[in-house]
Amino acid sequence: MSEQIRMRDVYEVPIDERDLLDMSTIHDYLRVTLGFPEHYGKNLAALYDCLGDITEPTRLYVMRDATMKPDDDYAMDMDRLCMVLLRAARENPALSVAINTVRWPD
Repeated sequence: MSEQIRMRDVYEVPIDERDLLDMSTIHDYLRVTLGFPEHYGKNLAALYDCLGDITEPTRLYVMRDATMKPDDDYAMDMDRLCMVLLRAARENPALSVAINTVRWPD
């Protein structure tokens, strides 16, 4: 799994749908990678709150799987996650989010 990378005084945090297979894993990854408190609630409301507390310039880079069916439960969860990330980035000037849909070779 990719680690947080410091580039030009901005933390680059990759969120790769292929490596993070469910929402629980994503929440664990973000808690550790972004330094959320131990009592982090592992839900989208708690994620939004913690993203609002980020003060260091941070860029979240989400890589979505182009082959995932849109009605798949995990795909819908990822859609909701991306909406929360984008909303938090609009509210917090230290946070930016890039979302790319990728078609990986077989």
